[in-house]
Amino acid sequence: MLKEYTTEQIRNVAIIGHGSTGKSTLLDAMLVIGGKIDGIGNPANGTLASDFDEEEKNRQISIRSALGFVEIDDVKINIIDTPGTSDFVGEARAALQVAEAAILVVDSVDGVQIETEKAWRYLTEKNIPRIIFINKMDKERAAYEKIFDSIQTTLNAKLAPLCIPYGEGADLKGVIDLVEMKAMVPKPDGKSVTVSDIPADMKDNAELQQSVLVELAAEGEDALIEKFLDGNALTVEEICRGIKTQLSAAKLHPVICGSSLKSVGIKNLIKVIRDFAPSPKAGREYSGKSQGESGAEKTVKCLPDQPFAAVVWKTYIDQYAGRFNYLKVVSGQLLPDSEVLNATQDAKDRVSKLYSMVGNKQHDMPKVVCGDIGVVVKLEKTRTLDTLCDPKNPVLLPIIEVPHPVFSYAIVAAKKGDEDKLSQIFNRITDENPTITYEFNPETKQTVLSGMGEMQLDIILKSIAEKNKIDVETSEPRVAYRETITKKAEAQYKHKKQSGGHGQYGEVYIRVEPQPRGEGYEFVNSIVGGVIPRQYIPGCEKGFKEGLDEGVLGKYPVVDLKVDLHFGSYHDVDSSEMSFKIAARSALKKAMEAAGPILLEPVMVVDVYVDKEFMGDILNDINGRRGRVLGMGSKDEESSGSISVVKANVPLAEMLRYSIDLRAMTSGKATFEMEFSHYDPISGKIAEKVIEERKKFLEEEGK
Repeated sequence: MLKEYTTEQIRNVAIIGHGSTGKSTLLDAMLVIGGKIDGIGNPANGTLASDFDEEEKNRQISIRSALGFVEIDDVKINIIDTPGTSDFVGEARAALQVAEAAILVVDSVDGVQIETEKAWRYLTEKNIPRIIFINKMDKERAAYEKIFDSIQTTLNAKLAPLCIPYGEGADLKGVIDLVEMKAMVPKPDGKSVTVSDIPADMKDNAELQQSVLVELAAEGEDALIEKFLDGNALTVEEICRGIKTQLSAAKLHPVICGSSLKSVGIKNLIKVIRDFAPSPKAGREYSGKSQGESGAEKTVKCLPDQPFAAVVWKTYIDQYAGRFNYLKVVSGQLLPDSEVLNATQDAKDRVSKLYSMVGNKQHDMPKVVCGDIGVVVKLEKTRTLDTLCDPKNPVLLPIIEVPHPVFSYAIVAAKKGDEDKLSQIFNRITDENPTITYEFNPETKQTVLSGMGEMQLDIILKSIAEKNKIDVETSEPRVAYRETITKKAEAQYKHKKQSGGHGQYGEVYIRVEPQPRGEGYEFVNSIVGGVIPRQYIPGCEKGFKEGLDEGVLGKYPVVDLKVDLHFGSYHDVDSSEMSFKIAARSALKKAMEAAGPILLEPVMVVDVYVDKEFMGDILNDINGRRGRVLGMGSKDEESSGSISVVKANVPLAEMLRYSIDLRAMTSGKATFEMEFSHYDPISGKIAEKVIEERKKFLEEEGK
């Protein structure tokens, strides 16, 4: 059983960075020092604490975030290891939204890479404090000073060197601590270090680097900068205070170097997290909403005496052990054997035991205080993004933001009869991972699986085939086009039918005109003098809305037009709401045919992160995809290195394979994000091709 901690004794950090920089090994090295595991694992033989999934072991990469923790001097450090591949960026984003600080891992040879830059932009946007760990200093060609300068220049970052390497490459022995001014060499067990004086041949450089550190630390407080400018030396306590103040404000970024595989610099990193990283802020307010239709704003406070509230930031469903929900308590505290309300699902449940995790190993917790991270099990209705709270004080906390999918498959079960099973499986998958969407599109008559990349979806489909014995066939999704009009037009339609007894009669006169893009449909009732009685106007409205379901070009939904019903006629006996609905629908079709109908296609806003050597290829490719470049360079002016961002509007129809094409075009040195922007007109041969394919599809569907 873990000991109890207060909010001030908690530290939550997320390990992030480009793939293959040693993030999972770094977590292992920290866990060894914290006494949670006996030795550092190896991805080659599947022994890393955080990469316990079979697919992770097979691919030797992380595909989901994992939680670990260490207890150091009455401080509990929760450490979330995250994947570095863009296909799993949702895991990293969720972790960063529940952590108070990040450890950005950078390779000692490769330096800043695509995902490093993307992570930095996100950290800057969210103002998240960050500690940089230059890893793999034992590699051949490792170059600390070169990489340090590169980070500073490329990311436009204000860096504070807290240590320098004691040797490099095969000669790496340890680090020189620039705060304590001591050499620190790990012992063979990786759990402790030998502290000694700085070697004579390194002393001058260490003193030079410390002078840089002291000046940076002094900028943390007016009193410290005054003391420094007066020529007085800062104490170790003052140096630490100056660094902590600026780190908490995300203005200064401490840098540690070392080797996670050899436990070099790990003790220093843990000390920096313990002493400098912010704890969850006591009294911090989180914005939420009341349950129910009103959705009134409601805030909760990170204080132990407040009603309990927590957000579920991760769910993992084990084939045998069941459902694990990872939560962060943002108000009050959670005790074992508590009744909780899932405000998102509006369902009560009971929490039995509370756990922290080291990979997939459970550790009992006595309670989870506000600011702490814990795990609950077997809450069958609870999913990622859900809010758990005190049943007497319901609140919804929309804290976790989810990135938009960038890659999709249209899928169908290879064997008839597996559709229902497949649907249940995907419901579980989307419970775990909200970056995955699975839904039937009634317009295209396809079931579409979407996610953050081809690899992510392929891993899911492979797992379904192996674990559930269900094969899935994939194809390119159809695009959901729209139709609209380009000019004003008028139409009249009389619906008249007589076949004995009551007949049918309704006549309408309408005017249609285009609306600005995105304005949608507007109905205007200009009837005067009762030429169409009031009781039949709702029937007309229904007819117009039904008419908007299918346009006149390809039977796509119609958008952005105004319908003005201005005249008509009725029959005392034969008129009915149904008669006017039919008349209205038919009149709208006639009017649209005369109003210059056109097709609209969905256009995405795309951010491409790319090494500058491929900029020309990217720009040419975007032009070839009928795209329009909106801007180039750094969208937030936070970087000036080798990586650029190209922002463009590109039709969705041209982006369906972009994830695959971009990787091939840049040898994997580019990634992208995209989301829906707007609809744009298409015409000419492109529109003709779309309409022709649509007609074939409708014929096959029997329409």
